[in-house]
Amino acid sequence: MASHLLPRTPAHQVARFPYDKLGDAELVEAIRRTRDPAVLGVVWDRYAELVRSVLRGVLGADAAIEDLLQDVFVAVLRGIDTVRDGARLRGFLIGVTVRLAVLELRRRKIRRWVTLSPDGSVPDPPIPPRDVEGREALRSFYRILDQMATRRRLAFVLRHVHGLEMLEVAEALGVSESTAKREAARGKEQVTRLAMRDPAIQHYLEIRRGDHP
Repeated sequence: MASHLLPRTPAHQVARFPYDKLGDAELVEAIRRTRDPAVLGVVWDRYAELVRSVLRGVLGADAAIEDLLQDVFVAVLRGIDTVRDGARLRGFLIGVTVRLAVLELRRRKIRRWVTLSPDGSVPDPPIPPRDVEGREALRSFYRILDQMATRRRLAFVLRHVHGLEMLEVAEALGVSESTAKREAARGKEQVTRLAMRDPAIQHYLEIRRGDHP
């Protein structure tokens, strides 16, 4: 399966024709009808970067991201018959991504409890030695997210990091729109309050504003 979920190359483009011309609803029907990996490859081309971005927004820079990305599309293939409205494929993908991200966050909590690693986190991949302040600010940001309840964290990330519409946030989290709105707002308030107290984040913002020599 993984070999069919790689980013598109010229050979893949030929193999995926004419599926790459289909709309989302037609793609869903084609997957149901044929189970052709080329169709799922088109979905990958269209939405892999969005899924990767949501995973990074929730989990940060993490070695598990690429494996989880593959898992999302495998889950989509397995669950395609549950998609009631193919035109809402994007929302379905985000929902699957959120569920897998929640499971990963829970696994990390368990790792912390049983001390399989010092803090329950997966080591960051190697990062070039540049923008030290930016990396420190980003680590501080994720430490702030780690203090939040899972649903609030996800609502904040989906709404204020990725800019999803509130209805999309609600559908991804499986809650009412009013609940999603409340959680996103409280998440923003919590992040803002804690960020204002964080030296690394404030130092980084000063540099970006030109307030720091």
